[in-house]
Amino acid sequence: MEKIYTAQEIAQQLKIKKTTVYELIKRGELQATKVGKQFRISQQQLDTYLGIISSGKSNPSVPIHYSENVRNTADSAILQMDYLLNDNGLIISSQESTMIEMLRSHMSGRPGCLPMLHSYMSSYNSLYSLYFEKAHLALISLPYKKEGAVDLTSITGLLPGVPVVILSLCDIQLSLYVRKGNPKHISSLRDFCRPDVRIMNREKGNECRILLDEFLKSSEISPASVNGYGAESLSHLSTANAVLSGKADVGIGDMAQLDAYPQLDCIPLTAANMVLVFRSSYMKHQAFREMQQIVASSQFISSLKHFTGYNTHNTGELTFL
Repeated sequence: MEKIYTAQEIAQQLKIKKTTVYELIKRGELQATKVGKQFRISQQQLDTYLGIISSGKSNPSVPIHYSENVRNTADSAILQMDYLLNDNGLIISSQESTMIEMLRSHMSGRPGCLPMLHSYMSSYNSLYSLYFEKAHLALISLPYKKEGAVDLTSITGLLPGVPVVILSLCDIQLSLYVRKGNPKHISSLRDFCRPDVRIMNREKGNECRILLDEFLKSSEISPASVNGYGAESLSHLSTANAVLSGKADVGIGDMAQLDAYPQLDCIPLTAANMVLVFRSSYMKHQAFREMQQIVASSQFISSLKHFTGYNTHNTGELTFL
């Protein structure tokens, strides 16, 4: 009989954290079978994963196999982490791991709250996933425009005809990441067009990428003229690492993430409103009402103030579209 492992046993074999095993399963890199509320991994599934790693190949669209009481289909390649709505947890799509961990911490053990499962994808893909009811929530950031308001068309355009609620978490400061002392004297997005400056871009659908693309379009600048435009990172931290290592001279990211990088400087670019987006119909469920109360609580607001550049003037506010 083929040997079956728990997530903890896989973590021990691979010498990684148990949470990392769950992330591999959620990303579709490690196939698993869901038995009740627990994952089980067969020897064949483990061997397949190890074979992919050793060959240097990766297939993020490999489906996760669940039990019959949960439906799972991959509608398109854009939904590489396709989770299913169920009564065992809230599925949140986002690239903001730090904020999700904060929400998890404050919601843990609170009556009426459900476990939060993280599906890692860009802002556009998160909204797309919400539209197709593959997630309960999308956590995204909306950059402020010159007139001091956020542009909500990115939400209404990807969720046509869907009544939604926007729960404000806080304002963050999107900034340019540069090496200490700013040796290239970079001061704005216009410097991205200089031939002596190499950038680290973000993947399509990320708010930092959108911010740059909108600037290039409005300035009638071809992306092909930007050195490094085709180089993409998947997170603020990987962008910071690219600048720190010298692979790039500049990148765009959340100012707060540079607290862990004293070797880098940041140049404020624009504020952005970090929000949770979900369907209005979900407000009838206790879990969503509890979540809104938690976000508006003094404890949650106090925890946000530890992050550089975070502003809580609108934390807990609801907008109905």
